[in-house]
Amino acid sequence: METSLYRVNMSIYLHHKSWVTVSEELEESDTVIVPLGSMEAHGAHKPVGCCYFLAEAASRDVAERTGVPVTPVIPFGTSPPYKHFPGTITVSMETLSRYVYEASESLVKAGFKKIIFFSAHGGNNLPVLREISFKLREEHGALCAVIHVWGMISKLTPPGFWEPDQRLGHGGEPTTSVMLHLHPELVDMARAELRTLRQAMEGFETKSYGVHEFEGVPQSVFLFAEEVEPSGFMRDPTKASAKKGKILYEKAVEYLVDLVEAFRSLDASLE
Repeated sequence: METSLYRVNMSIYLHHKSWVTVSEELEESDTVIVPLGSMEAHGAHKPVGCCYFLAEAASRDVAERTGVPVTPVIPFGTSPPYKHFPGTITVSMETLSRYVYEASESLVKAGFKKIIFFSAHGGNNLPVLREISFKLREEHGALCAVIHVWGMISKLTPPGFWEPDQRLGHGGEPTTSVMLHLHPELVDMARAELRTLRQAMEGFETKSYGVHEFEGVPQSVFLFAEEVEPSGFMRDPTKASAKKGKILYEKAVEYLVDLVEAFRSLDASLE
């Protein structure tokens, strides 16, 4: 049984294949999934690798259902607001851009003409990936898709799924429920608590580390996360459950499978 499972998994991971196998399979499909995570504080109750684990799981499960190969997860992202929390590892936008671009360029030169970035980290990862996608299109004719996996999960949440007074946000929901589904052994709900945000600036009402309201009008005033969320998370993780996480995660995978199937059927050639 273990051998059979390993063979199934081996068929999806690019790093498990020989160059000859990769070359042969490119004759049938020129699409590849590139997952990206991050390591940053998500509160005292969850691991700093939440985004890494989601990118790893989602890319694996979608790849197994579509047959589209997946690269190893790029583990580090741009997380400067959380850089003072131990365990956070952040790189500059310039570093991430050059690294991901050169890796993607290698894939394109090998014959992959369509790249799907599964970024479980939002933040500055997303503008970097958008810029890379345009550059790969212009310079190599490649077609790229950028997916923010946590953001997509939030958008796919069914109406009425959360309790009316439940506050969502970084380190709270939906990340806590999804992590309870994917890696319950890494979540310590005894440390999960509802904490109010610190009001860091007089006259402004803090909404997040980067969004504040002045006289009812949202303003972008960017601070380090610990200045407004000293525990490394926002909102309410206390009502999270593995059951909720399973519903959200499976709904996301179904959506991503359809997206990948549609994307790889596109003609990437430039007119």
